[in-house]
Order: sequence, then structure tokens, then C-alpha cells
Amino acid sequence: MLALDMFRFNARLKALTVAIGVCVAFIVGSFAFAYGLGSTVENITTKFESEGAIAFQGDDLSSSVIDLSGVTFDRDFAAVQMCRATTNITGENESAFISVIDPEDVLGQDLSPDPGEMLTGSLDSLQGLVTVQTSGGSAELSVNGTYYSEMFPNYWHLISVEDMELLRPGLEGKASFLLFDTVDGELLRAVKSQGLNVIEMTAILGYFSAGSAEVESDLWLIILPSSFIVAMLVYSAVAMEAHDRRTDIAILKTMGASNRQVGGIFLFQAIVLSVLGGLIGIMIGIVVAYAISTASSIAIENSLFYLRVTEYSMLVAFISSLIAGCAGSIYPIRRAMRQNVREALT
Repeated sequence: MLALDMFRFNARLKALTVAIGVCVAFIVGSFAFAYGLGSTVENITTKFESEGAIAFQGDDLSSSVIDLSGVTFDRDFAAVQMCRATTNITGENESAFISVIDPEDVLGQDLSPDPGEMLTGSLDSLQGLVTVQTSGGSAELSVNGTYYSEMFPNYWHLISVEDMELLRPGLEGKASFLLFDTVDGELLRAVKSQGLNVIEMTAILGYFSAGSAEVESDLWLIILPSSFIVAMLVYSAVAMEAHDRRTDIAILKTMGASNRQVGGIFLFQAIVLSVLGGLIGIMIGIVVAYAISTASSIAIENSLFYLRVTEYSMLVAFISSLIAGCAGSIYPIRRAMRQNVREALT
């Protein structure tokens, strides 16, 4: 009862509690970002590991031309023809168009529209007859729905090999790039020996995986400054309360209260502030993480990135707040315990 009588949750303490909550929310958010990044890389790796590798000629895919008659590998591959073209709907804005040659079913799905037919990527809403124009030719294509493939961006459009030859004459028997479903050292050597550049999808993802692991290992460096700020906020709260209530402390001592009882009053206050701030911070962290993840999925279709708040991160943030709050209250509590009764009453 003594602690409750001394503890009044005024506007100043409410503001400091919210400030503590913001610091805890930063800890929760940092863990959520790190774990979300790790999960995102893991999901992308799982999603794209079947791609193996991409082989192309020159510096980029759009200008690459590979003569298929000169390509000899001991491995099945899918050949992809590509061009950039405008339509009567998009005006001067160019879009990417592809056609797929995959007799060995490397990609595991039928990506061969009929001549005169066009399937749009999931990000476009083209309909009806569309006139497609390049510097080399044109074709009138009928949009017949959308396609989905993990192998290609969802803003590329799929057409037949025959229509690709209308748009890009001279591409017969040639491809822009090759797709392999698996990759090893022998294949890499064979691809490079034929003058082609190769990109390993798993190697790229491995780089990001290493980066996400490094971010997770640095999380404890984020906790330290946030915990220090929490300690300073609790220090300020307890110090100001002890100063404002020095007369009450003196009266309690004259009534027989021990130094331990006086210290317990303000330790209770520090614990309450730390606990409330920790809970508020966890709630803020969860709400913000959910909002960012939701906004990401709305802004970017099929987005794989999200913030992941785990029970472990909430526990770490809460314990950090509690320990920091208790540590920050030690000095002002000791000052309150050593307060001179005569000076406080005069």
C-alpha cells in the first residue's frame, strides 16, 4: 500500500512511458526487419533455386544474341527470345516481349502460345487486339489472358516464336539467353568456354543470405543504445519524482519507514514504467510491422518481403526495457534513500 500511495501516474510519467515504448518499438522493429530479411531471402532462394543459371552473350539480356546451332552442351536448356516493343495502348513506353523454346520441358510448364496470341504478365491489363511495333517489324496480336511463371518478371509478355520473328527478323534459330534448371562446375566451364556469360541465381542469393546473417549478428549493437536511452528516461522519471516528493519521503522516515522501504517505492515506480513502456513498445512494433508488410504486399504484387515479429524478439525487447529501467533507477533511488530528513522538512 505504501508504494501505491506514493505512486501517482501523472502526465509527465505518461509521456516518459510513451518515450520508453518508442525505444522498445525500435528494438522490436530492428529484430523484425532482420528476421523478415532472413525469411525473405530464404523464401526467394526456395522459389528461384530451380532456375539454376542464365547464360547470355555480351553485357545484357536485351542485346544478347546466341546462335543456337553453335551451342553444344551436355545439359538440357530452354532458349528464350526477347525484344522490346511498343503497343498502340502503351504508346511510346516500351515493354518486354519473350518467346520460349523448350522442347525438353526444362521449365516444367507450357509457355508456347499459338501464333497471333499474346499472354500478358500479371502486372498488365491489356485486352483485345494489340498492335505491337519494333524497329524491325510489327504484329497484331490478340490478348488471351495472362500467364504466370517463376522464371520471368510479371511485367514481361509472352508471344509465340513465329510472332517473335515478325518483331525481330533474323532471330530464327537464335536466342537472347538460355535457362538451365541445374548448375555445377562442369556446366559453368562449358558455358564460359563458348564465350557466354553466366549468372548463377543461387550465388546471387547466397550474397544476400550472408548479408542478412550479418544484420542478425549486429542486432545486439542496436539493443545497447536503445537500452541506454530507456535507462536515462527512467533515471529522469525517478529523479524528478524523488525530488518532488522529498517532503513525503521525510515524513515516511519520521514515521519509521526504513531506507529499504523508501527505495522499494521508487523501484516499484521504475518497474511499472519499464513494464508499461515495454508493453506499449511491443504493441507499436507489431502494429508498424504489420502495416509495413501489408503496404508492401499492396504496393508490390506478389511481394515476398515482410517484417517478422517473433516471440523471441518481443521477449528480448521486454527484458531489455526492464533491465535498463532498473539500472537507470539505481542512482536516484540511492539519493532518495540517503535524503536528510531535517533538510527536507525545512
